[in-house]
Amino acid sequence: MLADYHVHTQYSDDSDYPMEEVVQDALRLGLDALCFTDHVDYGVKRDWDDPRGVLYRPGGPGEPAQILLANVDHPRYTAEYAALEETYRSRIDLKLGMEFGMQVHTIPQFQALFGRYP
Repeated sequence: MLADYHVHTQYSDDSDYPMEEVVQDALRLGLDALCFTDHVDYGVKRDWDDPRGVLYRPGGPGEPAQILLANVDHPRYTAEYAALEETYRSRIDLKLGMEFGMQVHTIPQFQALFGRYP
């Protein structure tokens, strides 16, 4: 079985890879399974819907002037995954995850987020 269980998409601030393109590329490469693992880093980044707004960092060489620092847009992330899982279910085993950058003082935030998404 060929699988990649650590894939970032446009929902992470370190990637601009559209989720469906990831799936199509995985199929072209002959992968049997794929797991999306976009970033959630409380204490460093804010949620996409934080009332204080999101944060940005200065862009580096070859990057835009500002780079968004935000956690996964959870509703859009899960909705797009569900649509792709339905579309491609007969061709590839898709999984949905999140990469948690945990710090001791942010554990309650992660527990709350984890509880919202089975």
